[in-house]
Amino acid sequence: IVAAGSSERMGGIDKMLTPLAGTPLLFHSVRAFSACDVVDDVVVVVRSDRVQRVQELIEAMGPSKVRRVVRGGATRTESSRFGTAALPSEVDLVLVHDGARPLVSEELIRRVVEAASARGAAIPGVPPVATIKREEDGVSAGTLDRGSLREAQTPQGFRRDLLAKALASAKRDGYEPTDEAAAVERVGGEVAIVEGDRLNLKVTVPEDLAIAEALLRGESPPRQVRIGTGYDAHRLVEGRALVLGGVKIPAESGLLGHSDADVLSHAVCDALLGAAAAGDLGVHFPDSEEAWKDASGGELLARTVEILRETGYVPVNVDATVIAQAPRLAPYRDGMIETLSRALRLPPERVSVKFTTTERLGFEGRGEGISATAVVLIGRIPVVPESE
Repeated sequence: IVAAGSSERMGGIDKMLTPLAGTPLLFHSVRAFSACDVVDDVVVVVRSDRVQRVQELIEAMGPSKVRRVVRGGATRTESSRFGTAALPSEVDLVLVHDGARPLVSEELIRRVVEAASARGAAIPGVPPVATIKREEDGVSAGTLDRGSLREAQTPQGFRRDLLAKALASAKRDGYEPTDEAAAVERVGGEVAIVEGDRLNLKVTVPEDLAIAEALLRGESPPRQVRIGTGYDAHRLVEGRALVLGGVKIPAESGLLGHSDADVLSHAVCDALLGAAAAGDLGVHFPDSEEAWKDASGGELLARTVEILRETGYVPVNVDATVIAQAPRLAPYRDGMIETLSRALRLPPERVSVKFTTTERLGFEGRGEGISATAVVLIGRIPVVPESE
């Protein structure tokens, strides 16, 4: 069971030890494999600084098939190599499971074992439900046939000699596959696909925890997410830099304000604070305080994320719109998304920035100012007490 990731998309929370229905997330997988009659030995691969703690927690949870807890590597492939090497020598069939999939069923484990025993390699897969586009240079270059596509899941099963050969080849050639099956395919191995399980979800972002919790308890998803809206506007004046989303835009005029007047960042801050019912910009960053004079939108956003975490929430995704007649902002979108996602501790694909004009209506249309709106989703994250 590979559980050595950094949990970056969870806002820095160690998701493997995050409580899920009262039990650390990782241990749901440990219990599922320990209870399955076709599994003989379990090795758990975790971050080097978690080895002793996870070992102690596993011993405290009672009987299991865990033989060793070993440190992971810098990459998923390296962690898989370490885990495989730690298995008893007599083991000839290996399952590699992502510890972030706590809802794995014994039925799915058996399906993979049976197919891997017969074919040498097997993975579970489910058909994608969304329309899949191929993208080139920012435009759709075609629609893929969903009938021939599968979303790969874990556990993935392999003959031990085949997996060891594939992982060694990947290491030798500096190749980092997205999963073990890709490494096996690369050395000519044929990988069978068995029916996956849509409930076998991967916990990647905060709202996944709420969904997994509900599924485990047989309930509707609990209200552990909140929505917030934000708005900000500033006047355009000469002699000021125009900064939006942390990106400096070449322009004759900039926005006037006590800080850098980054309306995009400010609108996102406002939405986050509103979602957490934690006040607004004026409460936390008043223009009467010298500390916030000329402060960048990125600084305010980073501090807002900290305030959010103090209330027990983290950002999940952001959708923001900048309203300006001029200048043309589309060329700077990627830079804004990169800067915002870094401050929010979110992957770029969870940050949307759009632009619109008012067809010369209102103060934006007359070029007197620029405004921005934002809608955000935040999620509650349970944290494991250090004493546990």
